[in-house]
Formats: sequence, structure tokens, C-alpha cells
Amino acid sequence: MKLTFKVTESYAGKTTYTVLRREFGCSASLVRRLKRSDGIAVNGISVFSNHVLALGDIVSADVTAAEPPCGIVPEHKKIDILYESEGLIAVNKPCGILVHPSRSKYTGTLANFVAGYLLDAEGSGVCHAVNRLDRDTSGVVLFARNSYMKDISARALSESSVKRYIAIVHGVFDEPSGVISFPIKRFEEGNMLRVVSSDGKPAVTRYETIMTGAIHGEAVSVLRLMLETGKTHQIRVHCLACGHPLLGDTLYYNDRSAELSEHLGIHAQALHASTLSFKDPLTRRFETINAPLVREDMKNIAAAL
Repeated sequence: MKLTFKVTESYAGKTTYTVLRREFGCSASLVRRLKRSDGIAVNGISVFSNHVLALGDIVSADVTAAEPPCGIVPEHKKIDILYESEGLIAVNKPCGILVHPSRSKYTGTLANFVAGYLLDAEGSGVCHAVNRLDRDTSGVVLFARNSYMKDISARALSESSVKRYIAIVHGVFDEPSGVISFPIKRFEEGNMLRVVSSDGKPAVTRYETIMTGAIHGEAVSVLRLMLETGKTHQIRVHCLACGHPLLGDTLYYNDRSAELSEHLGIHAQALHASTLSFKDPLTRRFETINAPLVREDMKNIAAAL
């Protein structure tokens, strides 16, 4: 991927380093890698980052040439592609698989399958997850085709993204829509469990009830939720704190939700990341990516309501 910029009056007399940082959004470490890989050029001639620019010069940076080793093993398995651009690819993640490899599991993840697709499509198995979902949460996951795109896309998501989810919970909220604003913190060091606590970090979730009903004599609701903050397990923690845990959740539950989940045979939290809207940092267009719900257990519960 090659980035280009025509020097304007405001950049005349400044260095290529300034353009790389301000116009291209390159990190300091990427600039260093570009220098080592001869990835910086002015008017087609390789230069260093301290080269002084003149009005009308064409600055280019080959960020692909400066790509560090990725380390993800490409594997071949069909993936549900929702969106592709020059630097990004979005996939509808199934329930039950990890987004990216870990020390204990370095194959069989969504990133491995995306790497395999990209290796076949363009000869490079490089990919980086921009956002994260829990193993058992399905829905939109955005991947970058190189580390540069990961950095600028992560910033774009933090600045201007909208994340919507569909969840099925036990019970019915008192109000059909509203805002849940409870601070969240880690239960204890080394424990993945999160809890609502007055000394936690602010967390805000908006919800809207879109369907209610009863199954096995228990009230059940289908919710549409939107995150205003992105804390770990935020939706699951907030719904439990309100007395309406997600069905199938084996970490955040109460006795009644656990019993109903067992009756229904659902053993993964009923949560789907349905929509991701963000400004593509390359095209500058605001993109909305929708992921259809394919989880049979959630579809069956909704149908039963």
C-alpha cells in the first residue's frame, strides 16, 4: 500500500517526517521502519525523513514494505465477508471461536482464517484485528491488511464509531428503553470477571426493547443495545446489574437465567454484534457494516417469542 501527498504551501520548507506524521498518521515506530526499508520517496526518489520539502513535491510512503512480521498462521476455512476496502476487511464472526491467536491457541481462530483468505487473494497473509469480540459473541469483526491500517483504523473507531448489538435477556426491563450507566472494574487482579463498582471506570450502554414474551413460564426480552463506552464484558455486566442477565451466559448469570438457559440448551451468551459504523480512514466515508444473525439458538428463541 502506497500513500501519496502533494506538498502544499503549509508544508513547503518542512520535512518529510512532518508529512508522514501529520498527513499520513504514521506512528514514530512506522517512520523508523520506513527509513530502514527505503519506503520514503519524494518525486520518486528515495529520501530520509529529514528531507526538506518544496511546494508541489510528491511525497510517497510504501507502508507495506515496512510491514513487520505478522506471526499468524494462515488457515483455509470459509469466512463470511461483510466489507472490503483497500486496507480493511470485515467478517461476520461465528459464535464459539476466538478472534485472534493466543499463547495457548495459535490456530483455529478467526484471524487464522482471514489470513488464509488474504494469502489466497493477494499473496499476503498479514492481518490485524481492529476490534474485539468475546469468543462466544458473534458479529462484526474488522481486520486491517497491515499494521499501519490497524493503527489509523483503531483511532477512527475510538473517535467516531457506533457499535450496536442484539441480545436476549431474562426478564423485562421496567422501561422499554433507557440508559444503563454503572462504572465497571475488574473483580480482582488476574481474574477475567468484571463487576459494577463505585470506584470503577465509567461505562454507558443504551438499550431498546424490541420484543418480549414468555418461554417455560419465564419472561424473556430481545434488546437492541448501543455502546457509548467499550469496557470489557460491558453489556453482560450491565444487564446482570439490572437484574436481566443474558441467556446462555455462564459467567454473568443468576439462578433463574441459568435454569432457563439450561432448559433451552443455550450455553453461550445470547449476544450478537449486529452493526459497526465508522469513518474509513482512507476513503473518509462513513461506512455502516451490518452482520446478519446466523446463530440458530438465538433465532429459535426469538421465533418462540
